[in-house]
Amino acid sequence: MKKMLALVAALVLVALCVPALGAGPSDTNPTGSRGTTRIMSGAGFAGTEETTVSGLVVDADGKPLVDIAVKLYVGGLLVAEVATSTDGGFELVELIDYGQDVTIDLWFVPPTDELVMENVLLKESSLALEQRLYSQCVSRVRLDPITDVIVKLRDLDARNKMLEEKGCIG
Repeated sequence: MKKMLALVAALVLVALCVPALGAGPSDTNPTGSRGTTRIMSGAGFAGTEETTVSGLVVDADGKPLVDIAVKLYVGGLLVAEVATSTDGGFELVELIDYGQDVTIDLWFVPPTDELVMENVLLKESSLALEQRLYSQCVSRVRLDPITDVIVKLRDLDARNKMLEEKGCIG
């Protein structure tokens, strides 16, 4: 019986993680205009609130980065994406159901391999917390109706050094 419960728990965990496996790294960068691309749009339901997630993406020296793909995932599904403007800024406006127990995160994907993409958690589901799916080294920003995020993208060596200094690798 214990083996059966463990198998069911493992299958549930795998099923919950599968949508997230497609998130982030394998997606392509947005093309064309700098406007928001809505991938999946909520029709609005009880508990939803219009939420603005905006911010700035800079390099290690604090200089704005242009054409960085900013991707918003809700429950592992890509719901919107936008490219940063010439000042490194971005803004996404989405309907978010704050009562829904899902992980909500942002991926910042540079157009070349010179910089390493970053992930910022806005909200963790109770299952993600319980299973400790995200390292404490992943950046977190509290999701509010108006959420501001500043992200610094680095090359691989600089990112590894920063993670080592934080005690995340080494």
